[in-house]
Amino acid sequence: MNKRNFIRNAVSLLFCSVVLFSQDVLGDIVCDIESNVYRTVTIKGQEWMGENLSVKHYRNGDPIRHAATAAEWEAASRRGEGAWCYYSNNQKYGNSHGILYNWYAINDPRGLAPEGWHIPDDREWNSLSSMLGGRSYAGAFLKAGAKNALDLSSLYSSSATFRALPAGYRRNDGRFYYMNSNAYFWSSSRFIDGFAWFHHLNASNDMVFRNDTSMGNGMSVRCVRDRGSFTMFADRRISPSAGTVGNELPN
Repeated sequence: MNKRNFIRNAVSLLFCSVVLFSQDVLGDIVCDIESNVYRTVTIKGQEWMGENLSVKHYRNGDPIRHAATAAEWEAASRRGEGAWCYYSNNQKYGNSHGILYNWYAINDPRGLAPEGWHIPDDREWNSLSSMLGGRSYAGAFLKAGAKNALDLSSLYSSSATFRALPAGYRRNDGRFYYMNSNAYFWSSSRFIDGFAWFHHLNASNDMVFRNDTSMGNGMSVRCVRDRGSFTMFADRRISPSAGTVGNELPN
């Protein structure tokens, strides 16, 4: 790690310490390399981020390519290069719904998840759905603002919820679809060359869909804590806020 990235990490840790102890927090949190703070939720012993990832640098401090225009987004896909964007290239969506990443960003060896965390693979997403009653029902407990979420005291170890947000997706041709109606989450699992698995929720039913799609598409990202890793500032919880999620599958 070079000196600049070492300083960045040190400042991030210090900032997260200040944020934690200056707020009336109610749950676990995790910070990324940019000092973005995410609340977490533990379901059956598995700790997940309760918010969509918003980081713009890899874990080693290198910037992730910001591909705003359709041409830039398509070029990143053709080259197999990691890229991020805001939905409709509007920062207000990034502030409220997090960032969209192509699959190459989450698979980059420099690391996208915070230290001690990782991008869930297809098996982990399947396990999450199984713990919440199976694919036909799990969406009812994962969506933001789900009325059933706070009733699962036997599943959730805190008052926080998963809060899946309807952030839409960006197709590999650069077009945007389904903000405020659909939530799409990458898994780290490859399907075949050029395609990877993702999991998807929509507002019209309680299902969690599983499908494969082009690695060049842009989707939301959640992270899972590594087994046995240390969580700083444990035993504190940030209260969840309400929202909604939204069957269309990307090409």
